[in-house]
Amino acid sequence: MVTSKVHRKWFTGVLAGLLLLVLTLPVLADEALKVGLITPLTGSVSTFGISVRNAVVMGVEQINEAGGINGRPIELIIYDDKGDATEAANSVRRLIDRDQVVLVIGPVITPCVLAAAPIAQGAGIPLMTPTGTGDTITSIGDMIFRAAYKDSFQGETMARFAWEKMGLKKVAVIYDVANDYSTGVMNAFRQKYQELGGEIVSLESYSTNDNDFSAQLTSIYVRKPEAVFIPDYYSAAGPIIMQARQLGIEVPLLGIDGWDSPELALLAGGYEEGGYFVNHYSTDDQTASTQAFIAAYEAQFGIKPDALAALGYDGILIVKAALEAADSTDPEAIRDALGTVTDIQGATGTINMDPEGTPVKSVVIIQIQNGQNVLVDKVDPN
Repeated sequence: MVTSKVHRKWFTGVLAGLLLLVLTLPVLADEALKVGLITPLTGSVSTFGISVRNAVVMGVEQINEAGGINGRPIELIIYDDKGDATEAANSVRRLIDRDQVVLVIGPVITPCVLAAAPIAQGAGIPLMTPTGTGDTITSIGDMIFRAAYKDSFQGETMARFAWEKMGLKKVAVIYDVANDYSTGVMNAFRQKYQELGGEIVSLESYSTNDNDFSAQLTSIYVRKPEAVFIPDYYSAAGPIIMQARQLGIEVPLLGIDGWDSPELALLAGGYEEGGYFVNHYSTDDQTASTQAFIAAYEAQFGIKPDALAALGYDGILIVKAALEAADSTDPEAIRDALGTVTDIQGATGTINMDPEGTPVKSVVIIQIQNGQNVLVDKVDPN
C-alpha cells in the first residue's frame, strides 16, 4: 500500500514536470514555417549578400517577436551560394529536398537566380528573389517572384535621365557580354536612348573576370562621348571607373543598382565621385516606412543600409504578407497570395505585387557627392 502511494506520487510528479517542460519549451520545429535564404556571403559580390542576410534576419526577428505568421514563427535556413550559379542550384535543392522549406528567398544576383529558379519551379515551391532584376526571371514559371524592378525598367530610366535631365546627346557604353544582368540593362538603355534621339558613339564589351579595360576605354576616349554608361556590379565597375579616369576620360559616368556597395569607392580609388546610378531606394527618402527601416537597421548593425538591404527587407515583408494571406503551407495558396498582395509599406516605399511576379513601385537616381549617395531624382513607375 505504501509502495502504491509512492508510485502514484512519483508518477504525478513526473507528469507535472513533463507538463511544465512542454509549457516552457519553444515552439516545436514542425510548428514553425521553414523559409530558406540563398545569398552570397563570400565571393565577388559578398557585400550584396551580407546586406540581404542582415535585413532578412532582422525582418524575421521582428515578425517572430510580433507573434509570427498567424501564430507560427518563421525558421530561417541560410545557405551561402558564393555568387556562383552552381552553388545556387545546389542550395535550392538542399532547401527543398532536405530542409523541406515552404518558400525560398533568393538568390541575390541574376545569374544565380536563373540557375535556381527552374529547380524551384519544377519542385512546385515558391521562390522570391529580393534583388534579381533580370527581365526573364519571372517568365521561368508561376512560382517565381521578385521584390525588385526589372533590368529593362532601370535601363530605360537611366536612358531617360541621361537624355531628358542631363541633356546628353552622345553616350558610350561598356558592358559585360558574358553577364545576363549587364547585357540586359545595356540593351534596354541602348534601345530607349536611341528611341529618344540619342547616339551610342561606342559600344564596347568585356568578359566576366577581365581586369584590363584599356583597349575598350581607349576606343571610347577617341570617340569623345558626353558620358559613359557602365552597367555592371561594383566589382567590375570600380576598376573600369579608375582606369577610365586615369586614361583621361573626364565626362560623367552612369551606372545601375549594382554600383551600390561601399566597395565601389575602394575599387574605383575615389574616381567614382560625381557619378550617377539608378537605384531602388535612397536613405534621403523621407517616406515613413523607409526611415523606420533605416533606423532599425542602423540600431542593429551600426551602419546605414544599402539598397540590397532595403530589398532584402522588402522581400521578407512581401513573404510575410503572402504567408498571412494564404494561411497555409500549400505551395499553390502561397503562390496565389504572392501575386496579389498590395499596399505593403516597405523600405523602398509602397509595394503592390502584380500577378506576373514583379512589384510596382518607384525608382531613384543617385549621385555620388563627397563620397555620399545623394538622391537627385525619384521616378514614378508609371
